[in-house]
Amino acid sequence: MAPVEITSRVATVGIILVSIMMGTVPIFARELTDGGMAPVAVVFYRNMAGFLVLGVFLRVTREKRCAFAWGLVMGLAMGLGWTSYVEALEGVPVATAAVLYMSDPIFAIVFAWVLFRDTPHPRALWGALVVIAAAVLALGPELDGAHKNKLLIMIAAPVSFGFAVAVVTNRLGSLKASERVVALSIGSMVGLGPLMLSLPSNEMIPGDMRAWFLVAGIGVTTGVVPQFIYSLVAPAVGAARAALAGAIELPTMFVVGWLVFEEPFTAARVVAGVLVMCVIAIVPSRPSPATAAVRRHRRLVPGRFH
Repeated sequence: MAPVEITSRVATVGIILVSIMMGTVPIFARELTDGGMAPVAVVFYRNMAGFLVLGVFLRVTREKRCAFAWGLVMGLAMGLGWTSYVEALEGVPVATAAVLYMSDPIFAIVFAWVLFRDTPHPRALWGALVVIAAAVLALGPELDGAHKNKLLIMIAAPVSFGFAVAVVTNRLGSLKASERVVALSIGSMVGLGPLMLSLPSNEMIPGDMRAWFLVAGIGVTTGVVPQFIYSLVAPAVGAARAALAGAIELPTMFVVGWLVFEEPFTAARVVAGVLVMCVIAIVPSRPSPATAAVRRHRRLVPGRFH
């Protein structure tokens, strides 16, 4: 039985859904760090959920080893990127963090282009620039505010996320979605493990039942579920469309900041959200060259990748 093909429309809707889920990260992360847990521990538990839930399905055969290695590298990079992001959220307004976070489409396009020869459509390049312009518009006077150091640390987040988008759309085609998530999970745990071991126990282990519920919430709601869906659908649309559709997270985080943390919801942020929606609509979807090649091979050799 041949694998079910995922259409670009279904894939785009999936990425939008995933990105809305990811926009809730600050709710869990702030609660946990305010309760005394270190950002490294928050990210470690979040990414560990993928291994705990899906690790039993892992089967790394010879033809999957190279892809799995790329997945490990992706996970290591994302673990460090997420740590910088959660650390920034400790003292930076959610909307401010969201703005810098949304520079990841340009990094995704550059990584896919330079590393994997996935030449972007001109509209994708323009779309990435529009997303960055929307982010800067939304940030406004906060751009040179009191959070410079935190924001400089946080630049690791969009760089690592852009790298991850390029990898998952160009190098993980031979892996099942569950195997992609497990590779990310293991890579992240390996990268963050030494930092975890250096923490005092009160910053590493949730202190009460509420903290354990928050850890489970961030692991499931923003970890294993969106990671699985994203890994399943992103290769169908390529790095550029995947990264730019994910920009829906920007207005989502504005809403979270407004509703949960009482941050102002300004006209500039409304305009930024509209610009992001327009970018999602106009940027073409196109499977990466590597993904297209895997699809052709699957048609020639049905059942090989089941």
